[in-house]
Amino acid sequence: MHAGHKVRYFTAADLVETLYRGLADNTVGKTIDTLLRQDLLILDEIGFAPLDDTGTQLLFRLVAGAYERRSLAIASHWPFEQWGRFLPEHTTAASILDRLLHHATIVITDGDSYRMTHRTEVPPT
Repeated sequence: MHAGHKVRYFTAADLVETLYRGLADNTVGKTIDTLLRQDLLILDEIGFAPLDDTGTQLLFRLVAGAYERRSLAIASHWPFEQWGRFLPEHTTAASILDRLLHHATIVITDGDSYRMTHRTEVPPT
């Protein structure tokens, strides 16, 4: 990325919490518009915790707003066919995946966790 590009990182839980706050004070549209001013949104830990129907709808609004306009980088340890485990509203989940995968570059990793591989060894006492 070139200097001056705007990037924002969220865990999925933090993003949904941010969107819920916007829903509570009736500024969710403005919140999404502000997020979409970023050139790249990085969304980590998708699927770490399940979303309810409202959280899924809010995530859809963000993904739909970004579709073909902004870059999204999304990390999850779940394969796409198992996203129904944490996105309970299946029609919306399918719509999210449709938009995410249309122009996606998918990187599948395998092997040991980077954190576990590089953890500090604690000597036995």
